[in-house]
Amino acid sequence: MLEKKIMLLTALCMALTACGKESEPEKESYIAVYQEITSAPETELSSETTLPITFSPLTGEDGNSYLSDVLILGDGVCGKAVSCGLLTEESVISAEGASPEDILDREIGGKKIRDMVKSSDKHYIYLMFSERELLNSLSAEKYGEMLFALGEELRELCPESMVLPASVLPFSEDSAPTGDVSEYNDSLHMWVRSSPDKYFIYTDISYVCGENGVLYEKYADADGGVSPEGWNELLRYMETDRFYNDMTESGNSYDGLEAERADYTVTEGKVAYLTFDDGPSKYTPQILEILRENDIKATFFITGWCTEGKETILRKVAEEGHTVGLHSWSHDYEKIYSSTDEWLEDFARVYRKVYAVTGQKPWCFRFPGGSYNNFNRDTADDIIAEMDKRGFAFYDWNAATADASTSATYDSCLENIRDSINADHEVVLMHDSLELTPEYLQDVIDYIRGEGYSFETLDTADQVRF
Repeated sequence: MLEKKIMLLTALCMALTACGKESEPEKESYIAVYQEITSAPETELSSETTLPITFSPLTGEDGNSYLSDVLILGDGVCGKAVSCGLLTEESVISAEGASPEDILDREIGGKKIRDMVKSSDKHYIYLMFSERELLNSLSAEKYGEMLFALGEELRELCPESMVLPASVLPFSEDSAPTGDVSEYNDSLHMWVRSSPDKYFIYTDISYVCGENGVLYEKYADADGGVSPEGWNELLRYMETDRFYNDMTESGNSYDGLEAERADYTVTEGKVAYLTFDDGPSKYTPQILEILRENDIKATFFITGWCTEGKETILRKVAEEGHTVGLHSWSHDYEKIYSSTDEWLEDFARVYRKVYAVTGQKPWCFRFPGGSYNNFNRDTADDIIAEMDKRGFAFYDWNAATADASTSATYDSCLENIRDSINADHEVVLMHDSLELTPEYLQDVIDYIRGEGYSFETLDTADQVRF
């Protein structure tokens, strides 16, 4: 047992080193864990994988839904949200054939759109420019640059509003633009990420009712655009993918943030709970395939900012029956552990992202670096008490491959598992953000199974705390 405690302390130190703050990209260990943020998924995913959810607006204590505080600004495509009856005319300003360069100077009913936006008093402004003619006339770089410039202008025009440039709406295969839609989205994403303004955020809605720029058939209308059913799904996503409620007078973004865990029974005998931190990444689909082949369900602790551009992968994790937990949005140790409020702000953001993508309300989480580390000595007890009060359960680990260490190898990961697996119930720490993990995973599974363990998700596990 002493050897195991020493090994776990070593693994904790490695995790703290490997999962460094986002503000320190020069560290080799940071690059190893987070190198995939700009990479597109490489594994083909079925177009049948959708989560149809009936649209039901979230409402606050004042009776107002989030969508009542949203303005959609764009070309003629987004006007369909009004014509299909899901949004009012006050929530959408659209101009047929408009471009990001000229839309604010266009007029509707004798009023300049610039003045209409300023007087709308909406706190969330979504930008949607998806007409095929516009895309065919612009390079991906120019498209991203133009939307970025419009977004910056809107932040100056409406400083109390968040501006959210959206990805290109999917088209039916027959009506798609000639260019690669993913290139337009990638360009826009990288332009917006270059801004230090935390209220200027790219939002990927391309996967919500389509894949690879192509609409799912059930969400396509006769003209090849988004049908009312598709808009219904898009608005459900927007309703739940809220970033900061503190832009309004409704209070903190974590007001009402609570979890309710289902009743469970711990399985007797030897059980291993495989857990993966820091995803999703381009390696996650490989890990899902290995788990599928072995008929194993695992638990994935999601790092929020890693979901950008990888929402389809996250949705696949949930659809295949794995448990989805949370691992903070930013993974920025100094920020999230500076106070309970900072922790809750960050946690609320990843919670809403996961809920928006998967339709599930997470109940479990893992602290970056574990529940007690060098960054939260003064705040850990208060944060834990607050999360316990809100009904969330966190899990440390009692076994690990130490795959996030900069010196990790295939052999070292197997050796670490052999050294740390010896209790009846083992919560195994791994990372799905690493190229190494799918290389060793099958052999880790074979070893654990050979030791007489079955595999379950954390839904049936008591908490493991340091």
